[in-house]
Amino acid sequence: MKKEKLFLIAVILLLNTVSILKAQDTARKNIGIGLMIGDPIGITMKYSLGNGKALDISFGPDYFGSPRLQIDKVKTFDPFLSTAVKTYAGGGLAIAFAKGTTDMFYSREPGNEWFTSKEDHGFQLGARAIFGLNFRPQRLPLELFIESGPLLGLTRMLDIDFDGAVGVRVKL
Repeated sequence: MKKEKLFLIAVILLLNTVSILKAQDTARKNIGIGLMIGDPIGITMKYSLGNGKALDISFGPDYFGSPRLQIDKVKTFDPFLSTAVKTYAGGGLAIAFAKGTTDMFYSREPGNEWFTSKEDHGFQLGARAIFGLNFRPQRLPLELFIESGPLLGLTRMLDIDFDGAVGVRVKL
């Protein structure tokens, strides 16, 4: 029951943040909201700060801990000299509020055995570096993206993992 309450509170806070930012910035359409598949799988929001900088916020279940909230500050680059394709890089934090996911391992031993392990991370805090590629079709209010980068777990034990996700956002 506790996880459901935390999840509901986080969703309400995210939606409240979106409505506040949208009310402050309706003229420039600097907010995008969508879905992503990867680490984490869930909802994503990007808020443009101007000058090629943005806050990238994602929320959902993940191996690092579920639910997971991540907030990254990213800078957009234009190596392709294109209005449709851009790259971005930045860093931020990942906060996990509960247990990690169950991992399943297959053994090649006789009998085709399966092994599972439940990682109990509890609250986790991690530092992220993220690198991504955006595609924005000219006449549609969409942003397609793919991103990846390392995640360094800072609590309980130092652990480095690799995040990756693909997703789509609709510009509001």
